[in-house]
Amino acid sequence: MVLYQTVLYAACLVNFLLALLLLFNNYEYRKYDIYHRSCKITAINYINFAIGFFIHGYLTLRFQNPVAASALSVSYFHVGAVMFSWSHTPLMCPNYLTRRIAIRDICILGVGIITYWLPIVIPVLRPYSEWPFAIFFLHGVYLSYMFLSNYFKTQNSIEQTTVEANAPSWWTPETKRRLLSKHHSFITGCVLIVIFGLGSIVITAAFPTQVWPYTLLSGSGMLVFWFLYYAVSEYGGVIEIASYAMKINSLDGSRRQK
Repeated sequence: MVLYQTVLYAACLVNFLLALLLLFNNYEYRKYDIYHRSCKITAINYINFAIGFFIHGYLTLRFQNPVAASALSVSYFHVGAVMFSWSHTPLMCPNYLTRRIAIRDICILGVGIITYWLPIVIPVLRPYSEWPFAIFFLHGVYLSYMFLSNYFKTQNSIEQTTVEANAPSWWTPETKRRLLSKHHSFITGCVLIVIFGLGSIVITAAFPTQVWPYTLLSGSGMLVFWFLYYAVSEYGGVIEIASYAMKINSLDGSRRQK
């Protein structure tokens, strides 16, 4: 139990530190609205996970009330999936996060969180407490699909963007290669967060009363969160190049439509 709590508190501290770094260590990139918003949402997401880890560690819900522990885990992981989509997909597609999409995700999230906690309020539903996890699973798969779809579209567009004579002096084959390299880290981060998120729900369903799977999960999660921080921070170094590439792709798309 001591190891379990120690790992949870360490994960909490790591997430808070990463959130602070994202909030206060990107001043030079704040003129890029979408990237700056992405950093803020990612930071809030880290705080979301940090609070969840702290509650688990402080209340030891896995020992005291496994059903409530599972509901808590799925709740903050579902919030995390939505916020990951809001923070990272717009970096691939700047116009992705519309009011309609935000309302849709919030409604699904709200329904999910209510159903996750119903077995706590209505004891007769406790034998079926794992069934609502399907809401998170399906929503998470859909959000991952949207991210991957926009990622590959953007990746192909960047690869097809030529180095024209009227391009800025810094838009060279080398900067294009550098952008693609930083861009590629997002797909790695997406794969890691999907495995971490969906895997956590599988563990929650398979081991509702055991502690060691969650100790391993929380420990590995620190590496996942660090990599996501690294990917977002490093992308700031090529955000000017990315903004130019997006602008060129948008103009090319308009010409093709005409």
